[in-house]
Amino acid sequence: MYRRNIFVRSIGGAARKFRALQEVWILPWWGSGGLSATPLWALDTLVLVVKLCSTCAMAVFRVLIPPAMKSLHGETVLITGAGNGVGRELAIQFAELGATVICWDSDARRNNSVIDEIRSKDGDCFGYTVDITAREQVASLAARMRRQLTDVSMVISNAGALTCAPLNHLRPESISRIIDINLLAHFWIIQAFLPSMIERRHGHIIAINSSAGLMPCADMIPYCAAKFGLRGLMDSITEELRLDTWTKNINITSVYLATVSTGLYPPPTHRFTSLYSEITAKEAASIIIDGIRKNHKSISIPSFMRCLIEFNNLMPYRIRIIFTDFFNFGHRAWFCFC
Repeated sequence: MYRRNIFVRSIGGAARKFRALQEVWILPWWGSGGLSATPLWALDTLVLVVKLCSTCAMAVFRVLIPPAMKSLHGETVLITGAGNGVGRELAIQFAELGATVICWDSDARRNNSVIDEIRSKDGDCFGYTVDITAREQVASLAARMRRQLTDVSMVISNAGALTCAPLNHLRPESISRIIDINLLAHFWIIQAFLPSMIERRHGHIIAINSSAGLMPCADMIPYCAAKFGLRGLMDSITEELRLDTWTKNINITSVYLATVSTGLYPPPTHRFTSLYSEITAKEAASIIIDGIRKNHKSISIPSFMRCLIEFNNLMPYRIRIIFTDFFNFGHRAWFCFC
């Protein structure tokens, strides 16, 4: 792991030094237009080839020698929606691995149940009843935790809500609630904890997304819109942190769930349920923690789902929906055509 970091940093450092050299010496000497830009194109192309080759070499190396999973001892993990489903299993399994767990949930009874279970196994756990859609409440509680408890080093934004109904059957307040929980709450949580992570140059932000953030779904329009927005938020903040040298040790992970039996989603009705159906929240939490400990940028359950959906999205619209209808045999669109 240490050697890999030295190699990656050396490539990045060489690229930054070349860019500084280019701005100070090469650009003033050669200019920036016409044939005078040919040396710049040649040098930039050389840097591009070196980066591509080094990235491919690192990818092969990681396949042959997987990276060691980071330890969770000493980490303070905040989990929203910890009272039920995947959030509950994440809290229990993180505590078993030696992390200090902080549980946030709007349901005090369910949250206290998780806290009691973790403490009965000698785990370190604290809990707070909070409405994550209230920005002021999230910010004030985060500040109070820093003063009274400790800095949070890992945030798992897991809380979600879903209503399955056609758009015209949803009340405006129901739509607002779905958007608040599944999208805006992630903004408030990240804004509350990211500054301290940047200050300490250490942290990990994880957002639990859905297959609805990768492909459109009928009867779940507000939920899909929120999850597509969450995907944009996580991808954008990853890019923002990548461009800042001070935030190199802050990791971002997006988790896409499709087939987890949490009670939030309707059971799968696709054509291949006999080959792959739902898994339990406990199994999903184990997969997620494994990916987090390896600092994966993206985790999907099942593992092939995101690649399959992104490949499908490359197809023309008419071909794409034909394959979608074939996959979802029980869907009413099977009798529709384009």
